[in-house]
Amino acid sequence: MSTKKKEAPKDFFADAESDLEDLEGSEAVRQSRNLSVQLADSRHLVCKLEMLAEITQAMNSTLNLNELLSNIVDSTIKLADMDRGFLMLENSDGELEFRIARDSRQQNLGESEFEVSHTIIREAAEKGKPLFVSDVDKNGRYKDQESVLDLQLKTAVCLPLILDEQVIGVIYTDASRLSIEIDQEDMPIFSAFAAQAAIAIENARLHGELILSRENLAMENLELKAVLSEKYEFSDIIGKSKPMQEIFSTIRKIAPFDTTILITGATGTGKELIARAIHFNGPRKTNQLITINCGAMSPELLESELFGHKKGSFTGAISDKPGLFETASGGTLFLDEIGDMPMPLQVKLLRALQEGEIRRVGENTVRNVDVRVIAATNRDLSEDIEAGRFRQDLYYRLNVVPIMIPPLGERQEDILPLTLHFLEKYTAKMNKGDVKIEPGAMKMILTNPWPGNVRELENTIERALALCGDSRTLSVIHFPQLGRDGVLGAEDTGGSLKEKMRSVEKQFIKEALEETGGKITRAAELLAVTRQHLHNKINQYGLNNRKKK
Repeated sequence: MSTKKKEAPKDFFADAESDLEDLEGSEAVRQSRNLSVQLADSRHLVCKLEMLAEITQAMNSTLNLNELLSNIVDSTIKLADMDRGFLMLENSDGELEFRIARDSRQQNLGESEFEVSHTIIREAAEKGKPLFVSDVDKNGRYKDQESVLDLQLKTAVCLPLILDEQVIGVIYTDASRLSIEIDQEDMPIFSAFAAQAAIAIENARLHGELILSRENLAMENLELKAVLSEKYEFSDIIGKSKPMQEIFSTIRKIAPFDTTILITGATGTGKELIARAIHFNGPRKTNQLITINCGAMSPELLESELFGHKKGSFTGAISDKPGLFETASGGTLFLDEIGDMPMPLQVKLLRALQEGEIRRVGENTVRNVDVRVIAATNRDLSEDIEAGRFRQDLYYRLNVVPIMIPPLGERQEDILPLTLHFLEKYTAKMNKGDVKIEPGAMKMILTNPWPGNVRELENTIERALALCGDSRTLSVIHFPQLGRDGVLGAEDTGGSLKEKMRSVEKQFIKEALEETGGKITRAAELLAVTRQHLHNKINQYGLNNRKKK
């Protein structure tokens, strides 16, 4: 039995095609396709946002500027799917300069081998907005540029780095192919990335400046310590006399050790300078030298200053406070005027010296300290020991190495170099230039007994310079205190001492009036007397016929 194949009606396929066209044109299909596109766009956006979060985290992981710039360029290449990129930053002149270039393999590129479209960079910087250019070689603004033609550029992205509404740099990336990863709708993501990059760069810059500032400060501290060490390496202690040379020799011998030292000498002889020279020439010179005057405060306050106190141990003790022994630990503590220390504190000081232990006021805890002690006094401690004002055992503990500084009047060889030193010091400080001392005035200085020692000499030179005005020569008139004491004066006129004193006084007044052009008020200042007193002396010596100018 033969079977004959049954053919479909001629209009079957036509009807099917028609039904399919109706189905494709239906609203449901269109919505489905739109949904698919939206899903694809959402996946693309989520992918970009995840990448942005990852990149931001990487950028914030370092404060090293060079490392950060590499991360930023690599991240931009990855985010934009480009072949290479480079970054420019604003320099101190406000101009953009090349900082780094990289390729997609995260390799550095040299500036000379990185040709770019400067028009794109300039446009992005001027507008302050991310610039995305696709089909660069067909774009009318760029297609004729030599760099575009040579590199066969297809896609470029340029991101301005903006901080406080100012462009501080740009990131440029490009590719010789069309990027399928980005389009104009991705620019807000790139804007967010550029904003984060600008903040990260600023943070890295500030961190770098802070590190540099710390390094500079550390260097300055080292230099300052070196200067101080050099300053007190006897260069600021002037002395050519035999006694001072012996003192310098002693300092050189004892400075390397922690031996306790007692410096004695009259007020103004420079005991603290000697202490500083010992400290800065010893192994503790990089640590603190702390000075305290034991006669300048009450016993209670002195105890608290030296040994510290516990909160509530006395009225006003609002917190725990370390004393100077703790503060100076590792360094040197200079106890000036040690002879004025009250007896109860002498016991605590002796224990600190012998055992290296102290207790704060109101506290039972023993604290160990490592301090070199240098003490000084202008008193005769042997007399104080006999009178019961100073402990003999403490004296022996302090007087391991004694240094006695003779008064300036007993080492006249030092007066001239000291005078010249102070003259140079204060002319520089007052910006007076070159000032000389006339022979007559120098003779007065050299033969004066200087009961106030070096300090008195220094103050005398400073005062003379302050009162000499624009004069480039210090004459006897600028040292009225020396002349008034009758130490040195005019030439020998014979007669009694009283007559000589009157002659000297008259000469000083004449020179003061000449120096000041007859201005009595100014002359009185030079002579360190009142205006009325000078008037009386002028009348007494018959000098009232001088006219004021």
